[in-house]
Amino acid sequence: MLVALAQIDMQLGDIEGICARIANQAELAHEQGARVLCTPAPLFSGVLPGAMIDNANYEHDLIAGLEGLAAVFAHLNMVGLVPAVVSCEGAPLFEVFMLKEGRVIPVRSLLARRRQVSDELWAPPIFDIDGTRIAVSFDVLRDIELLPAGCDLIIFFQANAFDITNEASCAVAAVADGYFTREVAAKSVWLACMAPVGAFDEAVFTGGSFFMDDCGRVVSAAPCFEDALIVQDIRRGEAMPVHELPPRPQFQREAWLWEALRLYVRDAAAARGEARAVLALSGDLPSSLAAALCVDALGPRRVFGLFVERERVFTPAQEEAERTRAELVRALCRNLGIRLIERAATDPVRWMERDVAAADAARLEVRLEGVYLDDAARELGAIAVSSLTKTDAALAAPCLTGGFTGQIAPFGDVYLTEIEFLARMRCRAGAALPASLVTLNAVEHRMQDVIAASVACVRAEEGYGERIAKVLLELEPSQIDGVLEAHVDHEAAFEDIPLAATNPEAVALIVMLARHSEADRRMLPPAPMVSGGSFMERAWPAMLAWSDLGRHGAERKTCSVLVQAELERFAAEGAEHSALVRNEVLGLIGNLLGITPEQMDELRSEEGQRRLRENLEHFENQVQEAIGGMLEAGAAGGAAADEHRHPGSSHHGFPFFSPN
Repeated sequence: MLVALAQIDMQLGDIEGICARIANQAELAHEQGARVLCTPAPLFSGVLPGAMIDNANYEHDLIAGLEGLAAVFAHLNMVGLVPAVVSCEGAPLFEVFMLKEGRVIPVRSLLARRRQVSDELWAPPIFDIDGTRIAVSFDVLRDIELLPAGCDLIIFFQANAFDITNEASCAVAAVADGYFTREVAAKSVWLACMAPVGAFDEAVFTGGSFFMDDCGRVVSAAPCFEDALIVQDIRRGEAMPVHELPPRPQFQREAWLWEALRLYVRDAAAARGEARAVLALSGDLPSSLAAALCVDALGPRRVFGLFVERERVFTPAQEEAERTRAELVRALCRNLGIRLIERAATDPVRWMERDVAAADAARLEVRLEGVYLDDAARELGAIAVSSLTKTDAALAAPCLTGGFTGQIAPFGDVYLTEIEFLARMRCRAGAALPASLVTLNAVEHRMQDVIAASVACVRAEEGYGERIAKVLLELEPSQIDGVLEAHVDHEAAFEDIPLAATNPEAVALIVMLARHSEADRRMLPPAPMVSGGSFMERAWPAMLAWSDLGRHGAERKTCSVLVQAELERFAAEGAEHSALVRNEVLGLIGNLLGITPEQMDELRSEEGQRRLRENLEHFENQVQEAIGGMLEAGAAGGAAADEHRHPGSSHHGFPFFSPN
């Protein structure tokens, strides 16, 4: 049976447009003899649908669109497998709609209902098409172990977006490093990986769909970062010829990150109906690299740079720095072939007609530059691109909000030190950036600006800001970003952050600044999620007053420790109670047998316990004989008085013993 994978990129939620594109792909696949066509998972609702899926009209429009699409598949005598997120008991569920014989069948929900087991809703559904047993999964590395014998093909609809720390999110590019191969070969089942391509809100996918036979060989694959349609004949147990493929892509961190960000800029501009981009150029590394990214995404004729001169220049050193900054911006625009828009800014102090501190004047300069950027974007009909990095968002968000900073921030989930490696990778394809910007010095200068901005917005007692600046400026940029990555991306405890052992004060200040920026960070432009822990996923309460400042050597207290302590207390109390009962029983037996207190103490000792165990059988016989004799004596002496016995007394004259 021939199966087709349609690796297509469409605007999120454009139901009519998506259905028309799928119909076109079905016709192309039909021409190649395909019987089944699969489409990407996030097309209709993305991976974070939110409250949209609870809207009854959204589900109505989705199903209505699929019904029209089902008629196309029926005409072509094909079966379509179209995933989409729906609401199931108030929770989002990745459903798989089968378009077959003009019907729209929600496979996952239907099979779970027929089995009448709620847990089956999350199990991979398995069905038959033309004698081929097919399973559907959204987490193949988990579900492949659950497949029963006799399954021929598992179709993996990738739903997890690109993550720079998770190579498996790169589909076929991860196979070279051993991903998927071992699991598929061990299970002896075909794998069809339907990988999306493009940006869907903050989620980005890199494409690279592929077919892998039951021996773990990739027999056909789609290219990464572009649309494609691939068709493969599925024959389990037969050695299939490997299609002639270009060299298999292999995951490279900077290259994959760059291409993912390029897709995000392209699709974000298209989603806003814009074909152009404009960004403020500051003569630093982030803004220069953001300009190169926009050129790669949209083309040089559709990218505009904005340069705002600074009027608050008072010393010869400041004049020289401003001249150098302007030269770098003009050189960058010449290298990239983009148009430069220059504006002369007025002094914000005179513009506002009030006396302000120097730090406040710098903040006003940033906001005034945002006014020029917003005006240029509206005039040109372009999307305003921000060059803010994840380091800016972590430490300096309070100084950046309050004015216009852009509509998207491609580097908003990329730390400043990572920008240098991206720039080096981009320059290998062509010297687009001035050489002086692709250096560690450029990163250090930019980090100094970030620290200055973060300190300027700290409202505290006099001298506190200077102390923060002194401590942080002594650190390398990689150390600051390393602390942020451990704290934000990996949610590491204070003691587990590498710098905490040698410089706990610096770690505490960085963590506190990150918490202090939480409320303002939510007002920054949206950014693609390309790391293991973006700020969107790791949002903390904006009113939070707690920061992780370490345990100061104290033992870690956890709920499980409290539970274990209570269990140990229960066990200790049980042991004491058991010992008390045992002593009472031994005392009772001692009284019955005439054992003296001294002998009982000896019996309770360790030596006595050892002798007791050695002579346990003999001791039990003696006890049984003694009790039996007393019972017989009691029975003989009390038989005549049975008729006068109190109703509550027991047999044989022993009110505290049962007949047993």
